[in-house]
Amino acid sequence: MNDREEGRRFTTHYTTLSDLILMAYTIDRQQVVGGPAWITKDEYDVDAVAGEDIHNGEKLQAMLQKLLADRFQLTFHREQREMSVYSLTVAKGGPKLKAADPNVPANGASCEHLGSCTYRGEPLEHFARWLGFVVLDKPVSDKTGLTGRYDFTLKWTPDETQFAGMDVHVPAPVDNPNAPPGLFTAIEEQLGLRLEVRKNPAEVLVIEHVERPTEN
Repeated sequence: MNDREEGRRFTTHYTTLSDLILMAYTIDRQQVVGGPAWITKDEYDVDAVAGEDIHNGEKLQAMLQKLLADRFQLTFHREQREMSVYSLTVAKGGPKLKAADPNVPANGASCEHLGSCTYRGEPLEHFARWLGFVVLDKPVSDKTGLTGRYDFTLKWTPDETQFAGMDVHVPAPVDNPNAPPGLFTAIEEQLGLRLEVRKNPAEVLVIEHVERPTEN
């Protein structure tokens, strides 16, 4: 990569069209409706260079949306449908979160392994989105009302229902009294937040047309 492409290049390997759609529109798997079976099975390598810096999330998404329309001929419409979602709320005892230093740039999420993740300088909206996209089987909506940016580490013992969307098999937890608690308990005990299942209207993306791309 030459210096002029620094910050303008997006590369991903072995990625399904379904995952590209999720990245492009920041939605959960349940919010994509229709389309042929191959969109969740065929894997693609993408190496794209934008005309401007795409470190900004909105610019990256705009580039991916154009790529999906141009290369996959993707068309869709949006609908509101009722679906089960998780709501992230403040627990009874109040939040247990450390406000991030406003002078330190956000550093996103880093995970040492399944069940141990650290956030630096990120809003809870990003944490909720990550939980729904990576860990859980339903979208997660941030209903905490907390608008700041926070630093925190969450440690929990994953179970076999988690990370399924990432094609990761989590073994059933063993009986270990020193192991961290499950996800729901850990979020409440360590962050002062709660995850609750609710029925809410949610926007879904209904695929109308899509084609396999031709070789470059």
